[in-house]
Amino acid sequence: MPDRAGEDATGRLSDAVALWRVGAAPASDVVDAAVDCLVADVDSPALRELAGESPRESRFILDPLIDQALDELGVDRVIVANPQRAALTAVLKRYRRGELTAAAAAQWAHRYIGHNGDAAGQIFVDFDDMYGTVNYWGSYTVADLNEWMAEETDAFLAGRASPGRTRIWRPPEPST
Repeated sequence: MPDRAGEDATGRLSDAVALWRVGAAPASDVVDAAVDCLVADVDSPALRELAGESPRESRFILDPLIDQALDELGVDRVIVANPQRAALTAVLKRYRRGELTAAAAAQWAHRYIGHNGDAAGQIFVDFDDMYGTVNYWGSYTVADLNEWMAEETDAFLAGRASPGRTRIWRPPEPST
């Protein structure tokens, strides 16, 4: 069983891969995270190879190597199956750690997920619209948005249903 440092390093690798896959982080973040895994005594053949790759290496070389390293480490396959959701998870964890503001996390969702992206991310995309119009639209404040963003983030990260805080911005569609 890996120790806490190894689990943290593996989590950072997962997050770096997810963000890289949606174009929100450079390949150097993935290579650096692979090195951090090795330093934390997390090891596999593909991970060692990935840690030694140039971040300028072709995506055609890095992608299969990353997949192999994730497989060898037993990392959650959501990164491959749904990179937008995995990247959103990484960003929301950074927000909850205080590395991003609520507005910055919402802005990230709007930029990298957009209105046509993963359905689970739409609430955070809507929050960006709400932050952008708070001064002239709606009966809410930035403080309200910050509180709602925290509630939605906690629900998303815990796998719970959305509290639906953006319904005032985008009312639910009528049922048929």
